[in-house]
Amino acid sequence: AKGIGPLGNGREGGDLSSSTLISGHIQYVVENLHPYFMYALWGDPKNVDTTRTLYAKRIPVPFNFYCPRKYVHRTNDLTQSLAGFTLEDSLEFHDVSEFADNARRCLNWIAEKLQDNRWFLGNERPSEVDALLYGYLSVLLKLTLPNNALQNHIRQCPKLVQFVDRTTATYFAKEGFNSFTANGGTGQQQKQHQQNDSSNKSSPNEPSSSSSSSSSKGGEGSSKGKDSSGEQPFYTGQQQDPDDGPKERRKRYILSGLVASVAMIGYAILNGILTLPSERNYGNFIHYDDSGDYDDDDN
Repeated sequence: AKGIGPLGNGREGGDLSSSTLISGHIQYVVENLHPYFMYALWGDPKNVDTTRTLYAKRIPVPFNFYCPRKYVHRTNDLTQSLAGFTLEDSLEFHDVSEFADNARRCLNWIAEKLQDNRWFLGNERPSEVDALLYGYLSVLLKLTLPNNALQNHIRQCPKLVQFVDRTTATYFAKEGFNSFTANGGTGQQQKQHQQNDSSNKSSPNEPSSSSSSSSSKGGEGSSKGKDSSGEQPFYTGQQQDPDDGPKERRKRYILSGLVASVAMIGYAILNGILTLPSERNYGNFIHYDDSGDYDDDDN
């Protein structure tokens, strides 16, 4: 990560194509932000239970048993190769200071690069870089974790908060809304906030009072399902999950038990631990042919 730095704007050399510029930006973000992102979700002992529960609820059976475990293994390989410790080591050996420093430096670079642009590269339409940034920033900003040091850092960067809110409102309007809506704003205030966002499309990254208030109050409260205007708020991990009622949990437990039972029975049959009875050899007993001829005992 130390040997890779942010590229220029492509005008200095004059020979950088758009695809090369995008690839360079993606590589820089992945090298600096991805390690801390993975450790915060799947490596930190304070957060891993929260992340596992959230993913297990959202991923259908039986993939909810496989995917979280796979992410933990990937994080373990990442920390072992980059930081020299495994997730099974004691917490005192989890030195992620370099991960955090690189992530903060990357976030500052992203905020500086955005400036007054609507999208990262200054184009009218988003690019692969914007999709990658939204995947990282939306989780770090919206998800409530017991230990998330970068959440406050992102909230202190209004341009990053506005980027996440703008992308959510534009492309994920049915899944979630901006941080202001997610924290229980009234219907009139939400409409006024949306009007302000639409009026500032020419310079969407100017820090306004509404965006600053949303960034400062981002984690103070959580909404309950739907707000007064009937809109579904952005899921932060604290709201009551509508798919987590008693009936849903019962169905999930029954289905999980059936899948686990079928898997164990199949494993036992394939490995010879359990054998199915047959007509010729019922009960695995040895049968001998009885000819009916017996020798009389000599008296």
